[in-house]
Amino acid sequence: MIGRDKELSFITDGFSKRGLLRSSIVLGSEGMGKTIFLEKAKSNYLAKESKSLLIAPRTNNCTDLPSLLSSMARDISVGNGIGKSEIGKFARFLGTQIIQFESTLRESGDIDDFENKLALTFVTGIEDAIIHSGNELKEVCPLLIIDNLDRLDKNLLNWLCGPFNQQIRKSALFKKCRFLFSANKGSEDLNRFFADFGFDKTIPVKLPSLTTDQCLKLAKSLGFEISNPESYRIKSEGNPLKLLKILKNPTNVTNKDRNVMSNTDPKSTPSFSDFSEKELNYLLFASYPSRINRYNLEFFCTPKDAAFCFNWLKRQKQIANSERDGDLILDEQLKNQMRQFHQQEDPNEAEEMSTKATIIDAFTSIFPDPNQHWIPINLHIFESFTEGLCKKLFDEVEFGEIVLFVENRTDVLVTTNKQFSFNDDVKLVTKRFIEIGGGSPKQGLVEKAKDEWIKYQEESTQKRSKLEQEKLNFEEEAFDAEKQILSLDELKKQLLSDFKNPIRQKPKKEYTFSTSLILIVIGIGTVGASLFFDSLGTIHASCGLVLTIFGFFWPNIEIKKTAVQSTGNSPRLAIETQQRSLAHRINGLSSRISSIHGNLESLTSDLESLDQGMNAPYISE
Repeated sequence: MIGRDKELSFITDGFSKRGLLRSSIVLGSEGMGKTIFLEKAKSNYLAKESKSLLIAPRTNNCTDLPSLLSSMARDISVGNGIGKSEIGKFARFLGTQIIQFESTLRESGDIDDFENKLALTFVTGIEDAIIHSGNELKEVCPLLIIDNLDRLDKNLLNWLCGPFNQQIRKSALFKKCRFLFSANKGSEDLNRFFADFGFDKTIPVKLPSLTTDQCLKLAKSLGFEISNPESYRIKSEGNPLKLLKILKNPTNVTNKDRNVMSNTDPKSTPSFSDFSEKELNYLLFASYPSRINRYNLEFFCTPKDAAFCFNWLKRQKQIANSERDGDLILDEQLKNQMRQFHQQEDPNEAEEMSTKATIIDAFTSIFPDPNQHWIPINLHIFESFTEGLCKKLFDEVEFGEIVLFVENRTDVLVTTNKQFSFNDDVKLVTKRFIEIGGGSPKQGLVEKAKDEWIKYQEESTQKRSKLEQEKLNFEEEAFDAEKQILSLDELKKQLLSDFKNPIRQKPKKEYTFSTSLILIVIGIGTVGASLFFDSLGTIHASCGLVLTIFGFFWPNIEIKKTAVQSTGNSPRLAIETQQRSLAHRINGLSSRISSIHGNLESLTSDLESLDQGMNAPYISE
C-alpha cells in the first residue's frame, strides 16, 4: 500500500502467532483509506497464518443485532489449514437460528434472553464448525476486525462488550483472539467500550497524510499523469479520496471546493441528486437483497421493474460490483444510505422490506440455486417422504432432480432408513419464504400424498403379515435344525466313547427258544409205543413226554459280535469315517442355521422399517 507500509508491517507482525499485539485501532479521517488498510491487513493475516479464523463483518449495513450476526457469519474467512465447507454450514445454521430467535422474541419480549442466545449460538456454533473441520480449537488463531467502530450503533457496542464478550471469554477457541478496529478518531465512547471489553491497552495506529512523492505514485498507479504533485498534495491535504476526486475533476477544484471536501462525509457520496426518480426507485429495490439478481428483485417490485432495475445496475460499475455467478453487490455505503432514507420516509414499508430481505437471505444461504427452490417448497410439507413416493407424485424430469438433490443435500435432510425429511429449521425458513411470495407447492400435492399414504398403509399391512409368516417359518426350521445338531453330536460322542472302551464291544450270548420237530415226533412216538406194548413201561412214557416237551421248547444260544469285524487298522478307519460323516452333517446344519439367522435379522429389520414407515405419515393431520 502506498504510504502505509510501516503501519501495515506493524499490524501484520503484531497479530502473528509470535506477535504481542492483542488489540489495535486504526485511526484516520474520512478518505484516508482505513477500509482498504483493513482489507490488506486481512489478506496478509490469512496468508501468514494457515490456521487463522478471521471475522470481518461489513458494519455499514448493520443496523441491528440480527444484521450484525448475519454479516459476522457470512464474512468469515479461514486460512488454508481450515476447511471452508463447515464454515459455510455454520453460516446457514446461524441464519435459521436468528429467524427462530426473532420469532421467540416477538412472543416473549425478553431482549436480554434474545441477546444471550445469539451470543451463545454464534460462539458454540463456530467452535463446532472448527472441530468438525478436523482442527483443535487451541490451534486456531481468531482475529475480529470491525471497521468504523465509531459509527456502530450503541446497542451493538453494548452487545459486543456484554453478552458476546462474556461468551468468548469462556471459549477455548477465542482464548488467543486478536482485535482490530478502525475509527475516524479516538473518543471517550470508544475508550469506555475498550474498558468494558476488558482490554488493558488498545494500540492506536494513525494513518498519516500522503507525501508529495506518495501522491505522485498514487496518481500514476491510477493512470493519471500530473506535472505538479505538490499542488495536488496541498489541494487534497494528502487525503487519498480527495486526491482521487481532484484527479477526476482537476479543472473544477477551488479553495471553496477543498473546504467543502474537508467536511464531506463519504456517506453522502454519490448524492441523490445524481440519480433520476426512476433510478432512485431502482436503488431502493436493490438496497434490500444482499445479492442482487432478477429473481430476488421480484420480491420487492414487479417482474418488469426487476428486469429494468437489474439491467440498469449492471451498467453502473461505480456502485454495483458484478460477481462470478452474475449477481450484483450494491455499494454498502449507498445501500445503507437508501435504507435510512426509506426508514424515514415510510417506516412500515421499510420494516416489511427489511423482513423480506432477512428471510430471502436466510433461504438463499441454505438453497443458493434459484432453479432448485421448487424442491424444498414442495417437499417441506411432508413429515416424511421416500424416493418411491416422489416418483409417483412428480414427473420423470422432476423426479430426477429430486434424486440428485437428496443425494447432494444431506446437510439439510434427516434420513431414517429410506425415509427423508427436512429438519425443523429448514422447514421454518421455507415456510417464511413461501409467506413472502417465494412460491407454493404443486396444486393437489397434499391430497395425492394422502391417497398414497392410504395405499401404503394397506400394502404395508399385507406385506407385514407375509414377513411375519416367513419369520415364523424360519424360526421353526432353525429350531428343528438345532435339535438335529444336538442328536448328531450325542451320537458322535457315543461312537467315540465306544471306540475308546472296547470292552463294551465283546461278544454277548443271547438265549432263545424254538421247536424241534424230530424230538416232538420221537417223544410222541415213545409215549404211543409205551401205551401199545406192555414191554414198555412208564419209564419209556416219561422219557417220551420229556422229549416232546424239549421238542416244543428247544433252547438256542446266539453269540452277538460287534458291528466292526476286521483286523489291523480297520476299526480306527471306520470310526474316523463315521466321525467325519457326522461332522459334515453337523456343519451343514450349522451353516443352514447361520443362513436362517441372517434371514431372520433381515426380516426383523424389514419389519422395523415397515413399522417405522407406518408410524410416519407423509402429511401430518
